[in-house]
Amino acid sequence: MSVQSPLRRRLAAITGGVALALGAALAVPTAAHASPDYGPAAWVPASTSNYTDANRESDYNINYVVIHTVQGSYSSAINWFQNPSAQVSAHYVVSKTGAVTQMVRESDIAWHAGNWTYNTQSIGIEHEGYVEQDGWYTEQMYQASAAIVRSVTSKYGIPRDRAHIIGHNEVPGATHTDPGSKWNWTYFMQLVNGTTPPAWSQTVDNSTAGRFTASANWSTSTYSTQRYGADYRYANPQAISDAAWYKFNIPATASYKVEVWYPALPGYNDSTPYVVVTTGGNQSVVVNQQVTGGSWRTLGTFTLAAGDYNAVGVSRWTNGTGYVIADAVRLTRV
Repeated sequence: MSVQSPLRRRLAAITGGVALALGAALAVPTAAHASPDYGPAAWVPASTSNYTDANRESDYNINYVVIHTVQGSYSSAINWFQNPSAQVSAHYVVSKTGAVTQMVRESDIAWHAGNWTYNTQSIGIEHEGYVEQDGWYTEQMYQASAAIVRSVTSKYGIPRDRAHIIGHNEVPGATHTDPGSKWNWTYFMQLVNGTTPPAWSQTVDNSTAGRFTASANWSTSTYSTQRYGADYRYANPQAISDAAWYKFNIPATASYKVEVWYPALPGYNDSTPYVVVTTGGNQSVVVNQQVTGGSWRTLGTFTLAAGDYNAVGVSRWTNGTGYVIADAVRLTRV
């Protein structure tokens, strides 16, 4: 158990917050045991230098859940919280794949919020990833994290609302921005409260009326039997702004899986850029269209804004060789 003085504990808690040593490429410890508080989690205890021994809720009430982003990997967070010099910790760490590790008992005070009062009254949950990048906040992560929140809110009588389930950036005096604009609070709270919206999916083919636009530089072909629908479009690669666009009527700002369909041939482009219009700006994903054709291929999960607009494009601007192909795109809310 911790042997720190109360003053040192308080100073460390006030200045707490994760600042991972990302240069240290350490592996997740293999000697994980069952979590003492939450069945689905592994138990890998943080260093006793990184949290305060307590007896919550006898000495402090637990009133909040604080959501964090690691700014690093799942394994780097676990290893950093085990490092005695870190002076930070969280109760739980969640990976992109939905794995969960508990590192501080819920009855003890993790140093995560950068505010002593909030540290004493909260459960801290770290999430693998980077606030400025798309693709980290996966469906598996949202589901796993929401399950933790349902557990602790039930256990300690915490209201399931945004006044009590907050981001690190919402802690008074916070200097951190996590979990950032790419964290989908609406969807997360729906999972926490069991009010997830109905499933939504939409497919736009190159022949879908009013939903596909391309210049005269894009020709039409029926050559490959791997095509989606009656035909598909193709164009020579060129360093110009001449994308083929797919328009979707997106029902709500939320996370969407983006999938593409194209025929694959050796003469098609090996570095085709697909452009996804996210809430944080355009994101480009390069696909080799010489392989893995004739089926849905996932580009990733992105936060898309509600509205009727060109959401996905196929760009001709590539150094790759071969025809750039535009066939079909599918969005699915997750």
